[in-house]
Amino acid sequence: MTAQATEGLTTPDTLSDDLITYYRTNGFVHVPNVLSAEEVAEFRAEAQRQLKASEKLTWDMGGGDIAMDWVPDANKHGEILRRLTMHPSVAGIAERLAGGPLRMFKSELLRKAGNKTNTGTPHHDDQSILPFHSDPPALTAWVPLVDVPLARGPMSYIPGSHRRPEPVPLDDEVANLRPLDYWSELNYQPMTTKPARVGDVCYHTDRVVHSATVNETDTDRIVLATIYMSAYARYRHNPFYSGTYLDDPDLGGMKPGELLASRDERFPLVGSKA
Repeated sequence: MTAQATEGLTTPDTLSDDLITYYRTNGFVHVPNVLSAEEVAEFRAEAQRQLKASEKLTWDMGGGDIAMDWVPDANKHGEILRRLTMHPSVAGIAERLAGGPLRMFKSELLRKAGNKTNTGTPHHDDQSILPFHSDPPALTAWVPLVDVPLARGPMSYIPGSHRRPEPVPLDDEVANLRPLDYWSELNYQPMTTKPARVGDVCYHTDRVVHSATVNETDTDRIVLATIYMSAYARYRHNPFYSGTYLDDPDLGGMKPGELLASRDERFPLVGSKA
């Protein structure tokens, strides 16, 4: 696997206005060359350790088929991956894309197993499962820790799908869990697939519809996905979140409308405010 050279890395200061415009127009953007080869090597080694040592959740598609498994809250399992979630370039670029101050919500260490032992990841958005309201919208930094060519299940997005009508109530499972069934016009819109090398970061807003194909290679696809939210995000009960994270369904006893900033140590400021 390869990584980018240390010189010429993309930083919050060198991020182009064109990439910011692309993100806001389409709901996602691929930013090349954010992390150095040395950084990636350290983060990958820690990710492999966590995948062996930590309890994992699975995205079960039924009938024994698994889209992927993951270590929830990977930032809590060691300082190394926490450092990646707070990385000044990764988080600082997220802040510039969002256009406002951000907090780190959580990170997930995602594995899509190789040799076609997984299924594709179905179309979904992230807002449907998140337990907060964020303005500006939350976004995810998708950091590949191995190269993700076309055959390894890169991210695919429906450009502009984050601008569809506002979400329906959370008790409507079709709208929240199967957006292509609810907004049928999305089935006729083209998708954009973004292969990525280690060192790159893909960002997407919480409302853009995205998916991934089967990993056909003999190497597991390993990614750290970190969710950043507005510094002023407020808690909202979400049955899909509480049903997935049974050990922490209400973020430690939060009440609807409560600022997540009240748990500052758990949800720290990132980027220029860190």
